[in-house]
Amino acid sequence: MNKQKRQWLIKQTILEHPVETQEQLAALLQSRGIMASQSTISRDIKEMYLVKQLNEAGKLVYATNTSLSINPSKVLKDKISEVVLQVNQAENLIIIKTMPGNAHAIGVLLDKLGRPEMLGCICGNDTCLVISQSPETAQSFCEHLC
Repeated sequence: MNKQKRQWLIKQTILEHPVETQEQLAALLQSRGIMASQSTISRDIKEMYLVKQLNEAGKLVYATNTSLSINPSKVLKDKISEVVLQVNQAENLIIIKTMPGNAHAIGVLLDKLGRPEMLGCICGNDTCLVISQSPETAQSFCEHLC
């Protein structure tokens, strides 16, 4: 199973069940047919910025932390090194080729980054099309990415 699907299942699991420990999370994932080691789950928790919060029953359980300040620039650079295959510029357009299934993740991070050179982006399965105001601003955007 790929990391994105596993992390999606982790998120679904903690939304559906009060998960107090990594071992409990591993067992719940296993009941869904997902085998993951404790070290893998630990890395996923860190990458997903999960935190422990008190639930209604007064127990510390894993939760997503939407208020956590995430540095989208760092996350984008990490994701680019993992999944981006090619970045090309054509006039005021930037074409970002990714491994299959990863273009939307890059698009979300680009939107969070909020670079003024980017008017918007459209993403498919393995391609992001970023639209910039001019060839010069597109070049600046490409330099920022790489």
